[in-house]
Amino acid sequence: MSIFWQGKNCLVTGGAGFGGGHLCERLLQLGARVFVLDRVLPQCSYLQIQGIDRHLQVWVGDIRDSDFLRLNLSRFAVDTIFHLAAQPIVPSSNVLPMETLSVNAMGTYTLLEAMRRSDTVERMVFASSGAYYGMTTDDRALQESDPPLEASNIYAASKVASDCVARTYAKVYGLQVGVCRFMNTYGPGDTNFSRLVPRAIFNLLAGRGYDFGARDDGSSRLDFLHVGDMADAYLRLGESLENHSGKAFNFGTGTATSITEVAERLSILFDGERRTPLFHGAPREKAAIKYLEIERARVDLGWRPMTPLEDGLCSTLHWYAENWETLRHAF
Repeated sequence: MSIFWQGKNCLVTGGAGFGGGHLCERLLQLGARVFVLDRVLPQCSYLQIQGIDRHLQVWVGDIRDSDFLRLNLSRFAVDTIFHLAAQPIVPSSNVLPMETLSVNAMGTYTLLEAMRRSDTVERMVFASSGAYYGMTTDDRALQESDPPLEASNIYAASKVASDCVARTYAKVYGLQVGVCRFMNTYGPGDTNFSRLVPRAIFNLLAGRGYDFGARDDGSSRLDFLHVGDMADAYLRLGESLENHSGKAFNFGTGTATSITEVAERLSILFDGERRTPLFHGAPREKAAIKYLEIERARVDLGWRPMTPLEDGLCSTLHWYAENWETLRHAF
């Protein structure tokens, strides 16, 4: 991997975000030249706290601005795009459906069209989501061939649209484009405190009640993937696109863990106390269960998750505790 990425000119859209920050860090370590495209540079991002922002170039702009994209892709001779930019907050998607669809679906189309017209871009890796599969209650690993099902939020629909257009561009125009479908990534630097892991840690460090609001009733079982394994997945697919263009790959752990259990584990890791997490969502007749079959990634890309959940939660908790003074004043 280190040889492949040395000297590459890589654009990471949404690179100022959580997953993007870790990907940028890995690319820099592997000798790539890194550019970040984002509309805003959030306070206390992983890029900023780790000092990664000093070693890359930031373009402040919008992925829906086709002229801006074409100009900068050419000017900086970008050869690889990692497309992570999105409106990623699920509850907000139902409040802002047009914005979510515009950024996530039309933004992906605009970037693909800029790539098609570019003389320098050779490959694109697109960050899709396990949300592609919709709401599931069957206890079985989801495969890449499974169809999208009805979902309870607009975010999922926007990811289905962008996932499909990315694979279609690869087929119709012969572009090297691949799709990553991820599940519930967690790790250092996630400042979306509506998500389970950062919300649990924020509550613990702030000394608040162990309350998780009304998004869930606590019965869901999900696939939790460490952000370091996520970054590795992007890189593995990116360097293999010559053989696997147009494909979608699942990246997860292949197992489902109760969100209540994850919250309880974090509480014990924090100070040894087993707190009872409070979930106020309406009780479900059948629990939501979602985890991914990852055999295609193992066989075709040589990828597998390397971070056990306990180790990942422990290191994540340690990072937030180490940076708590900075974070608590920002949020």
